[in-house]
Amino acid sequence: MKKLFTLFLFLSLLVNTFAGDRMVFVERFTSWTCGPCASNNPTMEAFINGLDADKIVGIAYHMNWPAPGNDGYYLYNPGDNNARRNFYGVNSIPQARMDGIISLLSPYTTGGLTSQFNTRTNLLSPITVILTDSTFGDSIKVKARIYCEVYMQNTTAYVHFSVQERHIHFTSPPGTNGETDFYDVMRRMNNGGTGQQVTLYPGTTIYLERTFYKDPIWNQSQVMPIVFVQQGQEILNAGKKTENFTLIPNSPYKSVLQGQSQSAQYEVQIPVVSAGYNSPVTLSATVEPSNAGISVNFPGGSTVSTFPAAFNVDVSSTSAVPAGDYRIIITGTNTNGKVHKTSVTYLVGKNLVFVNANRFNLQYKVDGTTFTGSALFNWDVNSAHTLTALSPQIFGSTRYLFQSWSNNGDSSHTINVSTNVSSYTCNYKTQFKLITQISPAGLPVTINGGNLFYDTASTVNFSPTPLQLTYNGKDYYFQRWNGTGNGSYSGTDPNGTITSMSNVTVQSAVFDTIPPIGIQNLNNGVPKVYQLHQNFPNPFNPVTKIKFDLPEQSNTQVRVYDILGNEVAVLYNGDLKAGFYEIDFNASIYASGVYFYRIDAGSYSSVKRMVLVK
Repeated sequence: MKKLFTLFLFLSLLVNTFAGDRMVFVERFTSWTCGPCASNNPTMEAFINGLDADKIVGIAYHMNWPAPGNDGYYLYNPGDNNARRNFYGVNSIPQARMDGIISLLSPYTTGGLTSQFNTRTNLLSPITVILTDSTFGDSIKVKARIYCEVYMQNTTAYVHFSVQERHIHFTSPPGTNGETDFYDVMRRMNNGGTGQQVTLYPGTTIYLERTFYKDPIWNQSQVMPIVFVQQGQEILNAGKKTENFTLIPNSPYKSVLQGQSQSAQYEVQIPVVSAGYNSPVTLSATVEPSNAGISVNFPGGSTVSTFPAAFNVDVSSTSAVPAGDYRIIITGTNTNGKVHKTSVTYLVGKNLVFVNANRFNLQYKVDGTTFTGSALFNWDVNSAHTLTALSPQIFGSTRYLFQSWSNNGDSSHTINVSTNVSSYTCNYKTQFKLITQISPAGLPVTINGGNLFYDTASTVNFSPTPLQLTYNGKDYYFQRWNGTGNGSYSGTDPNGTITSMSNVTVQSAVFDTIPPIGIQNLNNGVPKVYQLHQNFPNPFNPVTKIKFDLPEQSNTQVRVYDILGNEVAVLYNGDLKAGFYEIDFNASIYASGVYFYRIDAGSYSSVKRMVLVK
């Protein structure tokens, strides 16, 4: 595939166009039941084949009309064909689109096609597309490297992968219009013909890949993958596997001071060449707009002979060069006369400055104007601008609070543009809400720590008050927590804890009219050793007594577990004085089965088995 070039747009500048690499993309809509298609398609094919293969590529979508509507290439893949037809609103054929925005209606003429082609091929594309492919058994893997060289006010685009058969020949016509040769037949596209959304920022590279099954009915020698990037209806650029060499900058722009002699160095790469390629590439450069005070040279020499390659481009300016944006157009020409271009930007007394939030949907202000996501500004060096965080920002049960700017500035502060700082990020910390509920609803119970926002990874404690109450003539007692969400707590301990808050969590405090278990000190004596006794009765239904001895004051927990080791009840959790204790366990809400009860008191632990039979 060839190197494709860029149209560099700034927020506050007029649009300039430069001759440079662009692969013009022609999409045609046809059918083997369409008589006019048979007479127009040869003109289109001759036009495409007559141009430099590095400058144009075509694709054909087949339709299911006119009658009998049995076009085999449509029937093979109606979904992708219809997706592209519906995207453009095509309702008659033959018809074609050049770079998405130029309608080509029948009859096709070589002069008309050439005229439209010339309006597009001389425009510098804002992106570079480099495509490679590899075959693995019955599949072909297509990799696309998409490099955005310039600022575009609209940063959203869609990347389309397609596999087509370059030429299919029949000895006799398969359809009703007499055609026996079909070109650029679309076989498969990604995402049902809708493409994949990407965001294009200058200096960023997007790597994408897709794997397509190679149907045995295809002529494998004619299979050709292509990639094109579309914004609205305009095709920004297209690409196919390189047939010679490529060019791409490693950094698209540099900022220097105005009013004094300055210089900057860029790295440009020839990252991909065709198999067996060995033709040396001679480098040259021009400045747009032209300025005698700006000079360009290649410190490593102006010829590249080893591939893949990287080389430096040095740009210098005198103190007399006025402030502005200067494009350095770098041209590579090989010994076979193949020419590819790329460009970098030399900013004199200006700088491109990114401002963004650490999360794509969060807002901030620049000079009083609110922005969401990322924004790029072309500012004068030493100009002052105000950056302001907007905090808090709440989305449902998630809250974002201002934490810091990347330059450690206050939530609202003024910056002075320099040549060496190109980005400012507003960092917000994430907080999740602990949603608490009471069951049954309406009970006058307060949840301590509930319905508040908490920092990510923080420890959260919550508890109901009171644990026992009378409401509408009934006595209610806290029974358990039911938790929803990663890390939530479900259990009978009223003092619930989430050890690391990582999402919105719901905790429901369940009350019932069943009285809670009770604990009592049987006498004033002091035992000599820790001991956990067997419950009585055992088996039991539904209440049993559990006795234990504490020779000294201890922090004590008595818990019940089911046969799988899940905690089902906390019978006691707190400090107890030395003594002989008895605790009731009411299992009326539990199923029959084997349970285990455990005591942890001081350094003492013990577990015993009990059986509930209903």
